[in-house]
Amino acid sequence: MIGNKTLEDLLKPISESLGRAEVPSQVNRDKDAYPLPRRVTDGMDAAALTDLFASEAGKIRVTVHRCAAGEAPQVVAGIVAEEPGDVVLAGDDRLAALDLVPAVTQAAAGNAVTVWNPNDANAVASAEKARYGVTFAAAGIAETATVVQPASTLCGRSVSLLPLTHIAVVDAADIVGTMADYLRTVDKDALPSQICFISGPSATADIELVRVEGVHGPMYVHYVILEN
Repeated sequence: MIGNKTLEDLLKPISESLGRAEVPSQVNRDKDAYPLPRRVTDGMDAAALTDLFASEAGKIRVTVHRCAAGEAPQVVAGIVAEEPGDVVLAGDDRLAALDLVPAVTQAAAGNAVTVWNPNDANAVASAEKARYGVTFAAAGIAETATVVQPASTLCGRSVSLLPLTHIAVVDAADIVGTMADYLRTVDKDALPSQICFISGPSATADIELVRVEGVHGPMYVHYVILEN
């Protein structure tokens, strides 16, 4: 009850305006009368989803690199070589298969290059000092240019969170249209401790609506899209 009015008192004028003599005890929704809204990604093939993902990424200050898997070492090394610094790579088997370490080590110009190891007591400290954190995203979401980064023993959350620059490798085959499309693929019985949905550099405009980047995470983000 709100004041002297009951919920029925509040709903009665609405029911009358809809032509109902009394407030119904329940309303059954006609699903056919309210179809789901059309999504911009509806009907897109894999190539179109990749193009949309890359296009939207550019709008949120992400630097996009598109290459074949065999070119990934040179692309990632090129990013590191622009401003050499410490690098931490996820221990992901997919990154290992790309054989990034030799090229990245050369590009780092004497700076430390480490692979995430949860048994290393200095793992988090290494990520905190690193200029670059390299991960292999579980998926990309085309609609919002989001990369999906689950935490695991092979890729601690520090790898994508603490370095100044996050380099996310994304397989074009893993790019889906929307968040809902990705969530449908998630095994609810095998959820990780955390799934990060990352859309560009960390940013906030809490104070006087002034946008500041890098406050809660990386200031710079690169997506390396593997197209085979």
